[in-house]
Amino acid sequence: MIIFPAIDIIDGQCVRLVKGDYATASKVAENPLETAKKFEAAGAEWIHMVDLDGAKAGYPVNTEIYREIAQNTGLKVEVGGGIRTLETIQAYLDLGISRVILGSVALKNPQLVADAVRQFGSDRIVVGIDAKNEMVATEGWLETSEVHYVDLALEMIKAGIRTIIFTDISKDGTLSGVNAEQLKKLADATRGTCNIVASGGVHTIEDIKTCRDLGLYGTIAGKSLYQGTLNLEEAIQEADTLTIRSMQISDYEALYDLWVKCNNGLNNLDDSREGIARYLERNPGTSFVAVENGVIAGAILSGHDGRRGYIQHMSVADSFRRRGIGTKLVECCLSEMKAQGIHKVALVAFKKNEMGNAFWEHLGFSVREDLNYRNLALCEMIRSDS
Repeated sequence: MIIFPAIDIIDGQCVRLVKGDYATASKVAENPLETAKKFEAAGAEWIHMVDLDGAKAGYPVNTEIYREIAQNTGLKVEVGGGIRTLETIQAYLDLGISRVILGSVALKNPQLVADAVRQFGSDRIVVGIDAKNEMVATEGWLETSEVHYVDLALEMIKAGIRTIIFTDISKDGTLSGVNAEQLKKLADATRGTCNIVASGGVHTIEDIKTCRDLGLYGTIAGKSLYQGTLNLEEAIQEADTLTIRSMQISDYEALYDLWVKCNNGLNNLDDSREGIARYLERNPGTSFVAVENGVIAGAILSGHDGRRGYIQHMSVADSFRRRGIGTKLVECCLSEMKAQGIHKVALVAFKKNEMGNAFWEHLGFSVREDLNYRNLALCEMIRSDS
Protein backbone atom coordinates (compact mmCIF):
# COMPACT_ATOMS: atom_id res chain seq x y z
CA MET A 1 0.00 0.00 0.00
CA ILE A 2 1.25 3.48 -0.88
CA ILE A 3 1.35 6.31 1.65
CA PHE A 4 0.62 9.64 -0.03
CA PRO A 5 1.69 12.62 2.11
CA ALA A 6 -0.56 15.54 1.23
CA ILE A 7 0.00 19.22 0.56
CA ASP A 8 -3.07 21.38 -0.04
CA ILE A 9 -2.54 24.88 -1.41
CA ILE A 10 -4.45 28.14 -0.89
CA ASP A 11 -2.85 31.41 -2.01
CA GLY A 12 0.47 29.61 -2.46
CA GLN A 13 0.47 28.42 1.17
CA CYS A 14 0.44 24.88 2.59
CA VAL A 15 -2.83 24.56 4.48
CA ARG A 16 -5.27 22.02 5.90
CA LEU A 17 -9.04 22.34 6.17
CA VAL A 18 -11.49 20.76 8.59
CA LYS A 19 -14.35 18.91 6.88
CA GLY A 20 -13.70 20.81 3.66
CA ASP A 21 -14.64 24.18 5.15
CA TYR A 22 -12.47 26.89 3.57
CA ALA A 23 -13.09 29.12 6.60
CA THR A 24 -11.08 26.64 8.71
CA ALA A 25 -7.93 26.84 6.55
CA SER A 26 -4.82 26.90 8.69
CA LYS A 27 -1.22 27.13 7.56
CA VAL A 28 0.71 23.94 8.35
CA ALA A 29 4.11 24.49 6.69
CA GLU A 30 6.21 27.36 5.42
CA ASN A 31 7.34 26.24 1.98
CA PRO A 32 5.70 23.66 -0.34
CA LEU A 33 8.95 22.59 -2.03
CA GLU A 34 10.88 22.19 1.22
CA THR A 35 7.96 20.29 2.72
CA ALA A 36 7.91 17.95 -0.26
CA LYS A 37 11.65 17.37 0.08
CA LYS A 38 11.17 16.41 3.73
CA PHE A 39 8.54 13.87 2.72
CA GLU A 40 10.91 12.49 0.09
CA ALA A 41 13.74 12.20 2.63
CA ALA A 42 11.39 10.20 4.87
CA GLY A 43 10.92 7.65 2.09
CA ALA A 44 7.82 8.83 0.25
CA GLU A 45 7.64 8.01 -3.46
CA TRP A 46 4.44 9.92 -4.17
CA ILE A 47 2.94 13.21 -3.04
CA HIS A 48 -0.75 14.13 -3.19
CA MET A 49 -1.46 17.78 -3.91
CA VAL A 50 -4.71 19.72 -4.18
CA ASP A 51 -5.21 23.19 -5.62
CA LEU A 52 -7.95 24.37 -3.26
CA ASP A 53 -8.12 27.73 -5.02
CA GLY A 54 -8.54 25.86 -8.29
CA ALA A 55 -11.22 23.57 -6.88
CA LYS A 56 -13.33 26.59 -5.96
CA ALA A 57 -12.57 28.59 -9.12
CA GLY A 58 -12.98 25.69 -11.56
CA TYR A 59 -9.56 26.17 -13.16
CA PRO A 60 -5.91 25.73 -12.04
CA VAL A 61 -4.50 28.54 -9.90
CA ASN A 62 -1.31 27.34 -8.18
CA THR A 63 0.27 25.53 -11.14
CA GLU A 64 3.78 26.88 -10.62
CA ILE A 65 4.08 25.21 -7.20
CA TYR A 66 3.31 21.79 -8.65
CA ARG A 67 5.74 22.27 -11.52
CA GLU A 68 8.47 23.23 -9.07
CA ILE A 69 7.97 20.12 -6.96
CA ALA A 70 7.70 17.77 -9.95
CA GLN A 71 10.89 19.13 -11.47
CA ASN A 72 12.98 19.61 -8.31
CA THR A 73 12.30 16.41 -6.37
CA GLY A 74 12.28 12.70 -7.21
CA LEU A 75 8.67 12.42 -6.06
CA LYS A 76 5.86 11.33 -8.33
CA VAL A 77 3.25 14.06 -8.06
CA GLU A 78 -0.51 13.70 -8.36
CA VAL A 79 -2.55 16.91 -8.55
CA GLY A 80 -6.24 17.73 -8.33
CA GLY A 81 -8.40 20.82 -8.09
CA GLY A 82 -10.06 22.77 -10.89
CA ILE A 83 -9.16 20.37 -13.69
CA ARG A 84 -12.02 20.48 -16.19
CA THR A 85 -10.54 20.03 -19.68
CA LEU A 86 -8.26 17.73 -21.67
CA GLU A 87 -6.04 20.73 -22.39
CA THR A 88 -5.49 21.32 -18.67
CA ILE A 89 -4.63 17.65 -18.17
CA GLN A 90 -2.12 17.80 -21.01
CA ALA A 91 -0.58 20.97 -19.59
CA TYR A 92 -0.08 19.34 -16.18
CA LEU A 93 1.44 16.20 -17.67
CA ASP A 94 3.77 18.34 -19.76
CA LEU A 95 5.04 19.91 -16.52
CA GLY A 96 6.11 16.50 -15.24
CA ILE A 97 3.04 15.75 -13.13
CA SER A 98 2.64 11.96 -12.89
CA ARG A 99 -1.12 11.74 -12.36
CA VAL A 100 -4.03 14.12 -12.64
CA ILE A 101 -7.05 13.86 -10.35
CA LEU A 102 -10.48 14.56 -11.78
CA GLY A 103 -13.10 15.48 -9.19
CA SER A 104 -16.25 17.46 -9.93
CA VAL A 105 -16.01 16.74 -13.64
CA ALA A 106 -16.42 13.00 -12.96
CA LEU A 107 -20.01 13.64 -11.92
CA LYS A 108 -20.81 16.53 -14.23
CA ASN A 109 -19.01 15.40 -17.40
CA PRO A 110 -18.26 11.65 -17.29
CA GLN A 111 -17.53 11.65 -21.02
CA LEU A 112 -14.50 13.83 -20.40
CA VAL A 113 -13.23 11.20 -17.95
CA ALA A 114 -13.58 8.48 -20.58
CA ASP A 115 -11.87 10.69 -23.17
CA ALA A 116 -9.02 11.45 -20.74
CA VAL A 117 -8.41 7.77 -20.03
CA ARG A 118 -8.45 7.01 -23.75
CA GLN A 119 -6.02 9.84 -24.55
CA PHE A 120 -3.63 9.68 -21.57
CA GLY A 121 -4.03 6.17 -20.14
CA SER A 122 -5.54 4.84 -16.93
CA ASP A 123 -2.24 5.15 -15.04
CA ARG A 124 -2.23 8.95 -15.55
CA ILE A 125 -5.87 9.70 -14.73
CA VAL A 126 -7.38 9.30 -11.25
CA VAL A 127 -10.89 10.15 -10.07
CA GLY A 128 -11.44 11.72 -6.67
CA ILE A 129 -14.83 10.96 -5.12
CA ASP A 130 -15.67 13.10 -2.11
CA ALA A 131 -18.82 12.37 -0.12
CA LYS A 132 -20.98 13.92 2.59
CA ASN A 133 -23.28 11.36 4.22
CA GLU A 134 -22.32 8.99 1.37
CA MET A 135 -23.51 11.44 -1.33
CA VAL A 136 -21.02 12.88 -3.80
CA ALA A 137 -19.94 16.50 -3.21
CA THR A 138 -18.48 18.76 -5.92
CA GLU A 139 -17.06 22.23 -6.57
CA GLY A 140 -14.57 22.18 -3.75
CA TRP A 141 -17.13 20.38 -1.56
CA LEU A 142 -19.46 23.38 -1.75
CA GLU A 143 -22.23 21.43 -3.52
CA THR A 144 -23.74 18.05 -2.61
CA SER A 145 -25.42 15.81 -5.18
CA GLU A 146 -27.96 12.98 -4.89
CA VAL A 147 -25.50 10.43 -6.31
CA HIS A 148 -24.18 7.71 -4.00
CA TYR A 149 -20.40 7.43 -3.91
CA VAL A 150 -20.35 3.70 -4.78
CA ASP A 151 -22.63 4.25 -7.78
CA LEU A 152 -20.32 6.95 -9.13
CA ALA A 153 -17.30 4.69 -8.57
CA LEU A 154 -18.87 1.92 -10.63
CA GLU A 155 -19.66 4.37 -13.44
CA MET A 156 -16.08 5.61 -13.42
CA ILE A 157 -14.78 2.04 -13.71
CA LYS A 158 -16.96 1.64 -16.81
CA ALA A 159 -15.30 4.81 -18.15
CA GLY A 160 -11.88 3.14 -17.79
CA ILE A 161 -10.75 4.51 -14.42
CA ARG A 162 -8.52 2.15 -12.45
CA THR A 163 -7.71 4.31 -9.39
CA ILE A 164 -10.20 6.15 -7.18
CA ILE A 165 -9.44 8.42 -4.23
CA PHE A 166 -12.33 8.35 -1.75
CA THR A 167 -12.75 11.08 0.85
CA ASP A 168 -15.33 11.09 3.60
CA ILE A 169 -15.60 14.84 4.05
CA SER A 170 -16.93 14.49 7.60
CA LYS A 171 -13.59 12.91 8.51
CA ASP A 172 -11.24 15.15 6.54
CA GLY A 173 -8.86 17.15 8.69
CA THR A 174 -10.44 15.93 11.92
CA LEU A 175 -7.85 13.32 13.01
CA SER A 176 -10.83 11.18 14.06
CA GLY A 177 -9.85 8.00 12.19
CA VAL A 178 -10.70 6.70 8.74
CA ASN A 179 -14.25 5.67 7.84
CA ALA A 180 -13.52 1.96 7.62
CA GLU A 181 -17.17 1.07 7.00
CA GLN A 182 -17.51 3.24 3.88
CA LEU A 183 -14.06 2.24 2.64
CA LYS A 184 -14.90 -1.45 2.98
CA LYS A 185 -18.17 -0.93 1.14
CA LEU A 186 -16.32 0.72 -1.73
CA ALA A 187 -13.48 -1.81 -1.74
CA ASP A 188 -15.90 -4.74 -1.80
CA ALA A 189 -17.95 -3.21 -4.61
CA THR A 190 -14.90 -2.57 -6.80
CA ARG A 191 -12.67 -5.52 -5.83
CA GLY A 192 -10.42 -6.64 -8.67
CA THR A 193 -11.46 -3.79 -10.98
CA CYS A 194 -10.09 -0.66 -9.33
CA ASN A 195 -7.51 0.61 -6.84
CA ILE A 196 -8.92 2.48 -3.85
CA VAL A 197 -7.04 5.24 -2.02
CA ALA A 198 -8.38 6.32 1.38
CA SER A 199 -8.48 9.99 2.29
CA GLY A 200 -9.81 11.75 5.35
CA GLY A 201 -9.42 11.16 9.08
CA VAL A 202 -6.01 9.47 9.19
CA HIS A 203 -4.72 9.99 12.72
CA THR A 204 -2.31 7.29 13.89
CA ILE A 205 -0.54 4.18 12.67
CA GLU A 206 -3.70 2.20 13.50
CA ASP A 207 -5.47 3.93 10.60
CA ILE A 208 -2.67 2.84 8.28
CA LYS A 209 -3.05 -0.73 9.49
CA THR A 210 -6.82 -0.55 8.97
CA CYS A 211 -6.45 0.59 5.37
CA ARG A 212 -3.73 -1.96 4.71
CA ASP A 213 -5.86 -4.79 6.08
CA LEU A 214 -8.76 -3.68 3.87
CA GLY A 215 -6.49 -4.35 0.90
CA LEU A 216 -6.48 -0.72 -0.26
CA TYR A 217 -4.03 0.59 -2.85
CA GLY A 218 -3.10 3.68 -0.86
CA THR A 219 -3.79 6.07 2.01
CA ILE A 220 -3.44 9.85 2.04
CA ALA A 221 -2.07 11.45 5.20
CA GLY A 222 -2.08 15.18 5.81
CA LYS A 223 -2.82 16.79 9.15
CA SER A 224 -1.55 13.75 11.07
CA LEU A 225 1.92 14.25 9.56
CA TYR A 226 1.99 17.98 10.29
CA GLN A 227 0.79 17.58 13.88
CA GLY A 228 3.04 14.61 14.56
CA THR A 229 0.41 11.99 15.41
CA LEU A 230 1.71 9.87 12.52
CA ASN A 231 5.35 9.23 11.62
CA LEU A 232 5.77 9.03 7.84
CA GLU A 233 8.69 6.58 7.89
CA GLU A 234 6.81 4.24 10.23
CA ALA A 235 3.65 4.53 8.11
CA ILE A 236 5.53 3.65 4.92
CA GLN A 237 7.10 0.64 6.58
CA GLU A 238 3.80 -0.57 8.05
CA ALA A 239 1.98 -0.10 4.75
CA ASP A 240 4.38 -2.12 2.64
CA THR A 241 2.36 -5.14 1.51
CA LEU A 242 4.33 -5.83 -1.68
CA THR A 243 6.45 -8.96 -1.70
CA ILE A 244 8.80 -10.22 -4.40
CA ARG A 245 9.33 -13.96 -4.61
CA SER A 246 10.62 -16.54 -7.06
CA MET A 247 8.31 -17.38 -9.94
CA GLN A 248 6.50 -20.72 -9.77
CA ILE A 249 4.74 -22.69 -12.48
CA SER A 250 1.55 -22.42 -10.40
CA ASP A 251 1.61 -18.69 -11.28
CA TYR A 252 1.24 -19.51 -14.98
CA GLU A 253 -2.41 -18.52 -15.65
CA ALA A 254 -2.01 -15.16 -13.92
CA LEU A 255 1.31 -14.57 -15.68
CA TYR A 256 -0.03 -15.35 -19.13
CA ASP A 257 -2.97 -13.02 -18.54
CA LEU A 258 -0.54 -10.30 -17.43
CA TRP A 259 1.69 -10.75 -20.48
CA VAL A 260 -1.27 -10.59 -22.87
CA LYS A 261 -2.61 -7.40 -21.25
CA CYS A 262 0.85 -5.82 -21.42
CA ASN A 263 1.19 -6.71 -25.13
CA ASN A 264 4.26 -8.86 -24.65
CA GLY A 265 5.31 -10.84 -27.70
CA LEU A 266 4.16 -14.41 -27.01
CA ASN A 267 4.56 -17.65 -28.94
CA ASN A 268 2.86 -21.02 -28.50
CA LEU A 269 6.09 -22.95 -27.90
CA ASP A 270 8.24 -20.95 -25.49
CA ASP A 271 5.35 -19.31 -23.65
CA SER A 272 3.13 -22.34 -23.16
CA ARG A 273 2.78 -23.82 -19.68
CA GLU A 274 5.18 -26.58 -20.67
CA GLY A 275 7.64 -24.10 -22.14
CA ILE A 276 7.65 -21.95 -19.00
CA ALA A 277 8.01 -25.06 -16.82
CA ARG A 278 11.13 -26.07 -18.77
CA TYR A 279 12.39 -22.48 -18.56
CA LEU A 280 12.04 -22.36 -14.75
CA GLU A 281 13.65 -25.79 -14.38
CA ARG A 282 16.59 -24.81 -16.57
CA ASN A 283 17.07 -21.42 -14.84
CA PRO A 284 15.99 -21.79 -11.21
CA GLY A 285 15.86 -18.66 -9.07
CA THR A 286 16.29 -16.03 -11.81
CA SER A 287 12.60 -15.21 -12.43
CA PHE A 288 10.43 -13.30 -9.97
CA VAL A 289 6.88 -12.11 -9.34
CA ALA A 290 5.73 -9.11 -7.32
CA VAL A 291 2.63 -9.86 -5.28
CA GLU A 292 0.35 -7.51 -3.36
CA ASN A 293 -2.63 -8.74 -1.37
CA GLY A 294 -2.55 -12.02 -3.26
CA VAL A 295 -2.55 -10.38 -6.71
CA ILE A 296 0.40 -10.61 -9.10
CA ALA A 297 1.36 -6.99 -9.73
CA GLY A 298 4.34 -7.69 -11.98
CA ALA A 299 6.76 -10.34 -13.15
CA ILE A 300 10.15 -10.82 -14.74
CA LEU A 301 11.06 -14.00 -16.66
CA SER A 302 14.80 -14.35 -17.12
CA GLY A 303 17.60 -16.89 -17.36
CA HIS A 304 21.12 -17.45 -18.64
CA ASP A 305 23.21 -19.85 -20.74
CA GLY A 306 26.14 -19.93 -18.31
CA ARG A 307 27.82 -16.95 -19.95
CA ARG A 308 25.18 -14.31 -20.64
CA GLY A 309 21.83 -13.61 -19.04
CA TYR A 310 18.68 -12.62 -20.86
CA ILE A 311 15.35 -11.09 -19.86
CA GLN A 312 12.50 -12.69 -21.76
CA HIS A 313 9.49 -10.85 -20.29
CA MET A 314 9.17 -7.99 -17.80
CA SER A 315 5.69 -6.67 -17.10
CA VAL A 316 3.83 -4.66 -14.48
CA ALA A 317 0.03 -4.71 -14.38
CA ASP A 318 -1.58 -1.47 -15.51
CA SER A 319 -3.13 -0.76 -12.12
CA PHE A 320 0.23 -1.13 -10.32
CA ARG A 321 2.38 1.07 -12.55
CA ARG A 322 4.33 4.12 -11.42
CA ARG A 323 5.24 2.49 -8.11
CA GLY A 324 8.78 1.35 -8.87
CA ILE A 325 7.77 -2.32 -9.08
CA GLY A 326 9.48 -2.83 -12.44
CA THR A 327 12.74 -1.46 -11.07
CA LYS A 328 12.55 -3.75 -8.04
CA LEU A 329 11.92 -6.80 -10.24
CA VAL A 330 14.84 -6.01 -12.54
CA GLU A 331 17.23 -5.41 -9.65
CA CYS A 332 16.21 -8.73 -8.02
CA CYS A 333 16.86 -10.48 -11.33
CA LEU A 334 20.26 -8.84 -11.85
CA SER A 335 21.31 -9.53 -8.27
CA GLU A 336 20.51 -13.23 -8.64
CA MET A 337 22.27 -13.38 -12.02
CA LYS A 338 25.38 -11.87 -10.46
CA ALA A 339 25.22 -14.38 -7.60
CA GLN A 340 25.21 -17.12 -10.24
CA GLY A 341 28.32 -15.67 -11.91
CA ILE A 342 26.54 -13.89 -14.79
CA HIS A 343 27.78 -10.34 -15.37
CA LYS A 344 26.21 -9.44 -18.71
CA VAL A 345 22.43 -9.40 -19.16
CA ALA A 346 20.52 -8.57 -22.33
CA LEU A 347 16.94 -7.53 -22.87
CA VAL A 348 15.64 -9.93 -25.51
CA ALA A 349 13.41 -8.90 -28.43
CA PHE A 350 13.41 -5.27 -27.34
CA LYS A 351 11.30 -2.93 -29.44
CA LYS A 352 12.56 0.62 -29.30
CA ASN A 353 10.29 3.30 -27.93
CA GLU A 354 11.02 6.47 -26.00
CA MET A 355 9.42 5.36 -22.72
CA GLY A 356 10.97 1.88 -22.85
CA ASN A 357 14.41 3.25 -23.65
CA ALA A 358 14.27 5.67 -20.73
CA PHE A 359 13.30 2.94 -18.26
CA TRP A 360 16.03 0.49 -19.26
CA GLU A 361 18.73 3.10 -19.74
CA HIS A 362 17.95 4.45 -16.26
CA LEU A 363 18.76 0.95 -14.98
CA GLY A 364 22.13 0.95 -16.73
CA PHE A 365 21.30 -0.87 -19.97
CA SER A 366 22.81 0.39 -23.21
CA VAL A 367 21.44 -0.03 -26.71
CA ARG A 368 23.15 -2.03 -29.46
CA GLU A 369 21.61 -1.17 -32.81
CA ASP A 370 23.36 -3.85 -34.87
CA LEU A 371 21.59 -6.92 -33.47
CA ASN A 372 18.31 -8.58 -34.28
CA TYR A 373 16.67 -11.42 -32.34
CA ARG A 374 14.37 -13.76 -34.29
CA ASN A 375 13.37 -10.84 -36.49
CA LEU A 376 11.49 -9.37 -33.53
CA ALA A 377 13.86 -6.89 -32.00
CA LEU A 378 14.82 -3.57 -33.45
CA CYS A 379 17.76 -3.47 -31.08
CA GLU A 380 19.21 -5.16 -28.05
CA MET A 381 19.85 -3.59 -24.67
CA ILE A 382 22.68 -4.91 -22.52
CA ARG A 383 23.80 -4.22 -18.97
CA SER A 384 27.26 -5.27 -17.86
CA ASP A 385 28.18 -5.43 -14.17
CA SER A 386 31.79 -5.79 -13.07
